[in-house]
Amino acid sequence: MSQKAGVVVHRFIEGAEPEILLISSRKHAGSWVFPVGTVEEGESLQTAAERECAEESGYCVAVGEKLSPFEASDAKRPVVFTFFLATVVGETMSWETDRQRHWIPASSVAQMLPPVFRPLADEAIRRLRR
Repeated sequence: MSQKAGVVVHRFIEGAEPEILLISSRKHAGSWVFPVGTVEEGESLQTAAERECAEESGYCVAVGEKLSPFEASDAKRPVVFTFFLATVVGETMSWETDRQRHWIPASSVAQMLPPVFRPLADEAIRRLRR
């Protein structure tokens, strides 16, 4: 079984609801996703999540609370996804610039995601509003 790790990057704006970072999907044209990717041999879930976010979005993040892992299937086999809440601590000079990145109000995030990520978005937003 394959392991993927990612982050739900958030920021708080005074007087407004939290915003969540989404990046454009390469696999599904017109879709938005959270930064996520394959965990490499010997890499921790947290390290993989931080690395994938920097590679895909250009943002360096501090990983926080772990969200509920879930299983889904790609074209070949089952994949376990583990996501963490995260905040931006810096920015890199090189990233996958073919991807767009947008900060979206938390209340609009779930409707922009593929169905597989919507329960994750709901959980993340519930935790951020605590």
